Amino acid sequence: MLGEHLYPLVGRLTPNNQTAKVTRMLLEMDKSEVIHLIDSPEELKIKVSEAMEGIRLVSSSPADGDQLRS
Repeated sequence: MLGEHLYPLVGRLTPNNQTAKVTRMLLEMDKSEVIHLIDSPEELKIKVSEAMEGIRLVSSSPADGDQLRS
């Protein structure tokens, strides 16, 4: 239910290929915090930026196996 409200808001702030992932990340938060984000566009923008940065960091880090070979 919250996801249905959150997804289009996140979609305005993210590339299409990241919207679902960021929405899932935000839905892992406490429900009251998610409701607050839905009602607060500036707070949502901050959280989406944090989530996108996390995704970027994970995608740019080498795989565990690669670190072992170094």
